[in-house]
Formats: sequence, structure tokens, C-alpha cells
Amino acid sequence: MRFLRLIVAGLIGIAAMAAVFLAAVVVFFTGLAAYLLQLFGVGKGPAPSGPAQTPNRAPAMRPGRTDDAIDVVTTKVPDEPAPR
Repeated sequence: MRFLRLIVAGLIGIAAMAAVFLAAVVVFFTGLAAYLLQLFGVGKGPAPSGPAQTPNRAPAMRPGRTDDAIDVVTTKVPDEPAPR
């Protein structure tokens, strides 16, 4: 029984090492493919001419509107603590 437990533990360890090795191989080849695609410029089109196009977004603060602003009120705090 002890020998069977040792064999099963060894097989589980070998399976875990194989899974980690397979994941490392996949990561390596994915990175290599990405590097080669970047190096040879596959999928790179002509450089855009003119100004960069930005998505249509509302500006953070629209002129003439103050209801979107945060009002900040400050209070002077004495330097010395109040007597108890």
C-alpha cells in the first residue's frame, strides 16, 4: 500500500511538471510569434495623414456651465489645540 501511494504521488508530480512545461512552451512560442510579427511588420498599414482622430467625448468642463463643478469650502483651523 505504501509503495502504491508513492507511485501515485510520483505520477501526480510528473503530470504537474509536464503541465507547467507545456504552459511555458505555449508562452514562449506566443511571445516569439508576436516578436516576429512586430519585427516584420505584418498587418502594418500606411501611416495616417492629418491630425489624429479622437472619439467624440464631452469635455470635462463645458464653458458657461457651473453645475458640473465641485464647490470647495475651506475653514481656518487654529494652530494650537483648544483647551480641555
